Amino acid sequence: MKKVLAVLSAFLLTVACTACGGTGTADSGTTPDSGGTSSSGGAPIAVICKSADSYWDAVKKAVEDARTELNLDISYTAPEKEDYEEQITLINQAVSDGAKVIVLAPVVVDELNDTLQAAHDKGVEIITIDSDVSFADRAAFLGTQNEYAAQSGGQYALKMIEEDTEDENHVVAVLTHDEISQTAIDRRDGFVNCFEGVEGVEMLDSENCHGDTEESKEKIISMVKERKDDGDDSNDIDIVFASNQPTTVGVCQGVESLIADGVIQEGEVQVIGFDYFNGADAYLDNGILAGVVTQNPYNMGYFGVQAASYLLNGETIPATMNDTGSALITKENINDDDIQFMINPAGK
Repeated sequence: MKKVLAVLSAFLLTVACTACGGTGTADSGTTPDSGGTSSSGGAPIAVICKSADSYWDAVKKAVEDARTELNLDISYTAPEKEDYEEQITLINQAVSDGAKVIVLAPVVVDELNDTLQAAHDKGVEIITIDSDVSFADRAAFLGTQNEYAAQSGGQYALKMIEEDTEDENHVVAVLTHDEISQTAIDRRDGFVNCFEGVEGVEMLDSENCHGDTEESKEKIISMVKERKDDGDDSNDIDIVFASNQPTTVGVCQGVESLIADGVIQEGEVQVIGFDYFNGADAYLDNGILAGVVTQNPYNMGYFGVQAASYLLNGETIPATMNDTGSALITKENINDDDIQFMINPAGK
């Protein structure tokens, strides 16, 4: 909890320091009261997330808390699955409903730009959270420093390798949720770069599983079996990095299936995941999941909405906010207070 409050204090200080100058402001078309409604009757702040995955529940909780604590009128919506065309529809609907600031967790980097430009031309400000876009006129971005966060997973995997006194050779697989978002690129690079120049480690080319749980499950099963079939134990995959929640879930399920089918032994393949999920504690307990890098989506949601309220009131905000926080969760630290707040903000 102390770390969360520290991030909040840093955020407020950053905004305060830029109150007399900085990036764009929004003419809200409403009364100065940030709790007011738009001239079209809809919420002046619209939050649009990536999907209905449980990861985004913390953002939704943050929106609910901000609505009450900051007296704001906010709408919240998301596609069922990650789909930029559906996000385009939701953005257009928010503009039509009279939103003055859209807080967006974009699925892609470039493909939303025309839609965002059209919204901006109508006086709507754009704040991005979690992932950023290439749209030049977005007001601000709040999110995890993804490359740095993924490095914590890479360094932990490297430590596992260094502590392995039985095997001299190790094979590392990387499964990403896409090939084009900056989030996926930064996480992949942050993890992979930890192994640069490390002897005895074969880093396989990354595989795109499109953020799909079932595809991720089948992909890792296929990859492990293919390596097993060549009869050379030194070619066996023993560490897998998965770059987002659905991919992590799928990889864990795949490894679990491989163990159940007798293809591998317990502990033979270990997963470093990204984004905590319901059931991760069981995978940590049984050793399939060695660690999972976890962001702080609650902070993203709360600070994103708070920044939107500043824009509604004609104040300025910095184009890039402080890192909203991340941590590597392991079996050893999962019960720490700070970790519990990150994975269960509703219980704070």
